[in-house]
Amino acid sequence: MKTNLVKRIDRLPKPTNTADAMQPLFEAVSNSIHSTQDRFKDKVGKLGEIVVTLTMASRKAPSKIVVEDNGIGLDGTNYEAFTTTDTDNKIARGGKGVGRLLWLDCFETILVSSTSVEAGHTKHRKFRFVLSQSNQIEGYEESESEGAASDTGMLIEFNRLRDNGYKAKFPGRPAYVFQHFTSHFLPTFIGSRSPKITVHCGDETRHYPDEINSIIHRKKTIEKISTADYGLLTLTLMECDKVASADLQGSHFVHFIAHDRTVHSQKIDGKLGLKYFGANEDRVFHAVLTGDFLDENVNQERTKFQFEDAVLDRIVSEVCTQHIEDFLWEPLRALRQNQRTRVKAITESYPSVAFGDVDELQDKLPSGELNDDAIFGHLSRERYRRDQRQAEKIRAVLERLKEPTVDVHSFASAIESAGKAIEEAEQKSLTEYIVRRKVVLDFIEILLEKVRDDTRDSSYQREDILHSFICPLRINTLSDGAKKVVPAASHDLWIIDERLTFAQYFSSDEEFQNLTEAVASEERPDILIFDHVHGLRQTDDPSRVLLVEFKRPGRTSYNADENPQHQVERYVRRLLEGGKLDVKGRPIKLREDTVFYCFIVADIIGKMDDWTYSWDRTADGRGRFYQPRSGFKGSIELIAWDTLLSDARERNQAFFDRAGISGKSFFVEAQETSHQRLQAEDSSSIEALSPAGSDKV
Repeated sequence: MKTNLVKRIDRLPKPTNTADAMQPLFEAVSNSIHSTQDRFKDKVGKLGEIVVTLTMASRKAPSKIVVEDNGIGLDGTNYEAFTTTDTDNKIARGGKGVGRLLWLDCFETILVSSTSVEAGHTKHRKFRFVLSQSNQIEGYEESESEGAASDTGMLIEFNRLRDNGYKAKFPGRPAYVFQHFTSHFLPTFIGSRSPKITVHCGDETRHYPDEINSIIHRKKTIEKISTADYGLLTLTLMECDKVASADLQGSHFVHFIAHDRTVHSQKIDGKLGLKYFGANEDRVFHAVLTGDFLDENVNQERTKFQFEDAVLDRIVSEVCTQHIEDFLWEPLRALRQNQRTRVKAITESYPSVAFGDVDELQDKLPSGELNDDAIFGHLSRERYRRDQRQAEKIRAVLERLKEPTVDVHSFASAIESAGKAIEEAEQKSLTEYIVRRKVVLDFIEILLEKVRDDTRDSSYQREDILHSFICPLRINTLSDGAKKVVPAASHDLWIIDERLTFAQYFSSDEEFQNLTEAVASEERPDILIFDHVHGLRQTDDPSRVLLVEFKRPGRTSYNADENPQHQVERYVRRLLEGGKLDVKGRPIKLREDTVFYCFIVADIIGKMDDWTYSWDRTADGRGRFYQPRSGFKGSIELIAWDTLLSDARERNQAFFDRAGISGKSFFVEAQETSHQRLQAEDSSSIEALSPAGSDKV
């Protein structure tokens, strides 16, 4: 079979970033490092030398790059490997035999000069390495002299980057060249087997590994970390001067290394929650991770790993995080306290994710994670995993019950085990529901204060204030611009009476198109319209109907036709007469024996007090009660807003106490800590507590 080398090189992946574009240069420097290591062995740090010179144009890719070393040179064995594609000559070092192909793909002309020792003689080789189908070695010259030379080595001159992605992506600034050079060879530089490498880039020069050592203030290496999925890994942790990250898109990194080369640098700023640290706020963190798993799973160009990026995240989380947190204990301590406060606040509002004490919960979070959404997400995932384990436990108990050997004692034991498992999972969800009730009551208390602060006395002032906590309507805009009202999915009618918890909205004494016209805001889809009777029922059975009417808090004057008793009676009569449609457009059909339970929520002052003065008083003396002698079956109960709120609190207080919820409003702390922010966002306190914000409760 014939090999079409030109086509193969044309199909090589073209660079998409700076690191890819510099890969051919990195291959040449890596060859020089290996060559000096082969020649000088353990003394390579003292005797090995490499010089890299990049001839730079202003802010443009280099026109020429020269890599020169004092290694073993291109001897017979190495020259044979050089002229063989996909050679396994350096397979033990991770060599894939494709580095020279990247040279041909990247540069227009390549000149190679070598001095080596073979059989006690000095041999010189010189040739041009070209992209050609038939012969890639041109102008080959070879000479030999007696005796072994003391100045062996190799020089490669690369000229003119090809315009196939390399020219566009290769950095034109020395700072970026040094940054990527440092990052790529970081594992070599921090080890003990790096030769002296001098890099000239334009008018600037850097010396390695001295350049690295000068910016590393603290270093710790943890060898042979045993993992189930990734084998043995070695992690080197470093506290560096911030200049180590000056040209990187971030501050703190874990560098994944394969065969002594940086393949991927994972930014961990979000996990640490730090920008800089140290006494002068001038330190950053870098880690280097190596291991056979990484060496065996890198592509042939050594630019990417052959597993999903998610694996890198898992390795950082499962393998590196604990060691990083130990290494950075001091700078992370203040962040941990801040995170602890956030965890407490989240679990108070969402007890379902409080599957342990604060220390246990915090152990499940990245050390620097301070975003509330992310914290809740981490805890929710852990809660899900625990629930799955709990479900497995329950299934195992049920399987035990199926065994033929089960007796009374084992049966009772199994039931107890399953009961505890279910109770542990469900108790948190129940607590979360109780917390929601507490928040709803706190919210309504604040809204009542805000509405009463508005001294204007009109039935349609601020009708959007009291939100869907009590009785939601959803306003939909149709394609023709018209509006219709459909029932919302849920409400909080338990505030009035626990018996109303499952009631469903079905009608109003005002035509629905008129209700929609009363709604001025397009941004608040769930609203409550004051001074209209709202009809609800618990089932489709027409034997019981619930009517609720809300009067604006603090209202004292009413029109003559707004007497609540007369208003309710008018609506009952209309319902019984038929002809009305419910919110879904279906006819409302009620029987003559239908019982109507009617609730009016209003402050018992002014005209409302006068109209209902002769009504019976409720058992606690705070509300009023009317039972018609004829006309319809049922009753009308008048509940003051303050009584509504206090009664709801008293009914739920036992649940609050059981759940460990304090009597303090959930909004008090929020108001105190975010007072300035709320003022800046909106000068209107009422708008700051509008229904648009309450959807998050």
